[in-house]
Amino acid sequence: MRNLKVKITKPLLLIIISAILMLIIGTTGTLELLGKGTVSLSLTGAIIFAGLMGCGIFSLLINVLREVFFIAETSRNFKGKIIKSGKYVVVILFTLIITLVAVLGTMLIYWNIRLPPSYETDPVLQLETYTAIPTGNQLEKHHKSNTKLYYWKGNFYLTYQSSKWHLEDKNGELIIAKSQDASEGSWEIVASIKGPGQNDVRDPLITEINGKLFFYFLPNFRFDPGPNTTYWTVSNDGETWIEPQELEVNVLYEDGWKTEAGWVFGRQRPLTEDNITWYVMASGRKNNKRMTILLESTDGINWTEVSVVYDTYGSGEACMEFLPNGEFISTLRVSAMSSWTGYEFGTPHAGTIIATSYNNHRNWSHHADFQTRMDGATLFTLNNRSRIFVAGRNHLGPRIDIGNHVSRKRTAIYEVTKDHLIHLFDLPSNGDTAYTGVVVRGDDIFVSYYTCPINKDYPWIVGICIQTETEIRMAKFSASGLIQYANQFEGG
Repeated sequence: MRNLKVKITKPLLLIIISAILMLIIGTTGTLELLGKGTVSLSLTGAIIFAGLMGCGIFSLLINVLREVFFIAETSRNFKGKIIKSGKYVVVILFTLIITLVAVLGTMLIYWNIRLPPSYETDPVLQLETYTAIPTGNQLEKHHKSNTKLYYWKGNFYLTYQSSKWHLEDKNGELIIAKSQDASEGSWEIVASIKGPGQNDVRDPLITEINGKLFFYFLPNFRFDPGPNTTYWTVSNDGETWIEPQELEVNVLYEDGWKTEAGWVFGRQRPLTEDNITWYVMASGRKNNKRMTILLESTDGINWTEVSVVYDTYGSGEACMEFLPNGEFISTLRVSAMSSWTGYEFGTPHAGTIIATSYNNHRNWSHHADFQTRMDGATLFTLNNRSRIFVAGRNHLGPRIDIGNHVSRKRTAIYEVTKDHLIHLFDLPSNGDTAYTGVVVRGDDIFVSYYTCPINKDYPWIVGICIQTETEIRMAKFSASGLIQYANQFEGG
């Protein structure tokens, strides 16, 4: 027994030391290294403390279980050796399982005790943020996400997904709520949309076309979401909607026009300058190649291809806005601008394509920005379209593993130039976040988005799989203040 106490002393000390360090770093959020300033430890810290804890627990269990299993002398005959070997296998397997659980548990504990990030912004922005739609206490509906915001007939309309988590949820639904002033506690749910059948639904768009309110959304048929078609419905009052129908698009092939489903609308609602022709972007496959195209319509139902926006690498979640000359500027999410996809662990080749149209939307120029991959974004313009901004996901770049599942994310505001993005500031957000909506009313900018609890700082994978409760927040800030603040940077 004395021998056992000696054997477990060092593992116990290692466990205690790792726990103390985890508490200190978690509650301070930083570590001073060699007098070179503070270093934030999120994923790195979780790995370090989980590794130390895992080594300590593994060593402790092995020593204790070996002592327990082998107190009695084991026979040296063949049968005894087989029994001894079997016991060793059981001990090692049991220890590995317990250690793995302890390592994952340690990482979760560390991420839960870490202080939330600071979201200080320049007072000129007059930024205020608040909860628009709380997470609620219903487990099946506590994940609020995929927001869009629209102003129609004196009311703000907020649409969002309500589900159990980020991944496929066949019982999820799209909610439409309205408010006169978009203030906290003022939202009234007026409609719920599902379909087709018992399927996951997400990525709503809402806009007025020819006096009616159109609603577009993407059904999802995969556990790891990957929508591949668009559905639409329409309403006269924003509350009563017709049965959703699959959208078919007129696409130009070498042998002529074809009407087909399978095109996924982007993140920006259909736009018009003259209330005669509306434009929207959609992603899909043509000639066995993934691409994003520009579509036009006069009724919101029948859409026809205008041009190919981008087809070099697979793109999606396209956003667009008019420029002063009537052409378009667009941001497109690109998972990898190379053959190296690196989905789970990210890739240095992920980023954002900024596409600008010319020749009356028939042709496009392109520039790549690797600062972030613009997920779940919305473009908006100020100063008569001379300044373009976007609200979308900040992968805390630039970094070599954009899209990494275990890295941290933010919802952020960027200025968009014709060839690059300029990061301006982050909104209170972390974990599973972004998928924004924007309304500009006078000098007020309203941005809807969703996020894990803002008093935490979870990695993305924790937000989508483990701590899945999210809320929808509203950010309100000054348009003139945003211009004044952005003028400090090169975009101004």
